[in-house]
Amino acid sequence: MRPGGILILISLEIPFMPRKNLIISAIVLVLGALSIGSWYIFNKPHRSLDQADAISVSADSLLASYTRDEKMANSIYLDKALIIKGNIADLSINQSGQTVIILTTQDPMAAVVCTLQEKPESPLQKGALIKVKGFCSGFLTDVVLRDSQIIKEK
Repeated sequence: MRPGGILILISLEIPFMPRKNLIISAIVLVLGALSIGSWYIFNKPHRSLDQADAISVSADSLLASYTRDEKMANSIYLDKALIIKGNIADLSINQSGQTVIILTTQDPMAAVVCTLQEKPESPLQKGALIKVKGFCSGFLTDVVLRDSQIIKEK
């Protein structure tokens, strides 16, 4: 048998599929995989802030960690539940209608920004000392906490 004879036998045993059908089948498989992946990610249950173990840290020390070494701070705080204690510098409402609390820090150019899940039960005052629990989203010019809630002092 010739060296190329094996390849001829193998190619004869594979059913004939036109190139057009092969490309269409590949596209359908890729779209199906993307659809299943998207459905899984969209329907993934959200993490509950109430059940998450939280790291307690002050607004100043959190900001100092991020300004000193952002990569190391991300490894410690990113996507983790944090309890932040600090004074309210400003309050606002974002485009989604959520309350945003800005906590003061020693750096006048940076702060800790907390977006609340729900409207606060009692009115908040600038300068008040509060504790906020939320998930850390990282550092831009400020440290950002999402899905936050105010923790009442006992």
